[in-house]
Amino acid sequence: MRYRLNPSSLQGRLTLTYLVLTLLGLGGLIGWTGLRLQGAALEQAELNLMREATLIANALREPLEGWYEGERHEGRPIEILIRSYAIRPEERVTLLDAGFQVLVSSDRRVPPGTLQSTPELFGAREGRKFRHVRQESWDLVERLFVASPVTDEEGRLMGFVQLSIPTTSIYAQIRQTWIGLFFAGGVMLGITALVSFWLARQISRPLENLTKTSEQIASGSLHERVDPEGAEELRRLAVVFNRMADKIQEMLMRQKAFALHAAHELRTPLTSLRLRLEMLQTHARGDAELTARYLSQMEQDVDHLQRLIQNLLVLSALEEGDYPPRVRLDLSPLLYTLVDELSPLALRASLKLHVDIPAHLPPVEVNADQMRTVVRNLVDNAIKYTPAGGRITLSARVHEEKEVHITVADTGVGIPEEALPHIFERFYRVDKRAARRQGGAGLGLALVREIVRAHGGHVEVYSRPGEGSTFTVRLPIAKGS
Repeated sequence: MRYRLNPSSLQGRLTLTYLVLTLLGLGGLIGWTGLRLQGAALEQAELNLMREATLIANALREPLEGWYEGERHEGRPIEILIRSYAIRPEERVTLLDAGFQVLVSSDRRVPPGTLQSTPELFGAREGRKFRHVRQESWDLVERLFVASPVTDEEGRLMGFVQLSIPTTSIYAQIRQTWIGLFFAGGVMLGITALVSFWLARQISRPLENLTKTSEQIASGSLHERVDPEGAEELRRLAVVFNRMADKIQEMLMRQKAFALHAAHELRTPLTSLRLRLEMLQTHARGDAELTARYLSQMEQDVDHLQRLIQNLLVLSALEEGDYPPRVRLDLSPLLYTLVDELSPLALRASLKLHVDIPAHLPPVEVNADQMRTVVRNLVDNAIKYTPAGGRITLSARVHEEKEVHITVADTGVGIPEEALPHIFERFYRVDKRAARRQGGAGLGLALVREIVRAHGGHVEVYSRPGEGSTFTVRLPIAKGS
């Protein structure tokens, strides 16, 4: 697969950033190193020349003393010595007297008797090591000059040895050093470019896959997932993304199932209403008894629709996090009020409603209307599924000074073990026929669980077929109570 470097892409920007940073750092390092090596090359050349000039000056001590003692007519040996000291063809050795006047030079273009007042000679006279780079008129070549004094045994100054070489050889060495540095820098930059491209690809490829998968999910392919790859942070991002996609898919499936179930539940009472309206229009005209019966049945259907729609709205609001205001509340008075409301229903079903509630309970932060809904739904279920002559118990107690437990127990038909994990799901019914006869939509327990969760508590159930069921709502006691 071919990859093109797009500067506007994350991969391109990362690669260019790596290269620019490397180029700046490497360029600075090469420049600093090159200048240091260039200075070191000049210093080394000066040191070599100065060492050589010092050796020549020591070797010329006796010949120069003889020169000054009247042996000028025999000066040829000094000329031979001076020329022999010029090891390299381009090297120039010049002997000067104490007044900077040329005595002998290995370069025939430098005439004897010439006066030279140059910086390196002044430095040598003052006892300092000094180099000077200049272009002379003798050969029009830039040269590096050093000088060393020639003294007798008593330390008196007799003259100077001036040594020089063309700077072309030094600059050639410096040029080779720069070429080597730039070549090494180019190799390092090339390696850095490859590594930068690879690193940028390692970072950008998982993100590209994540983006591609996100686009596919957005277009409706909810089954698509990302393969975790790359660095640890990117792998964690992929895992979290897949987990989020799973939750989104699950939520959408639940919403779809919820919509289908809601439509089905709404269709049943609406169909019943429509049929009874048709019966009123065609068969019940003039028949007051039949009309009253149909109107009563239609009123029951409307009540069922109202409860169903109200429960759906409450569930939707809880899912959106739209929680009603809460207050610190002692649940005992609320529970006793509910007992008064529900007792006639139990009595009508030939059931005994037993109450075990203390006069006061520690306060909990709840919404009173929603707590009524929770307890009423649990007691309604107990009444529906407990045969005549049975017993229902509504109790409340404090658990370990941390929670308030509200329990609704019955001696009814119980719940099969395989149904227990599903009873809090929406529209789930253990006995669908019995539930439809009793007007249930399968939302009561789902609503109970969502309300209790919204209040920071949870609901538990224990049941065995033929032995009844026990539902316990656990609510945290308000802080500071």
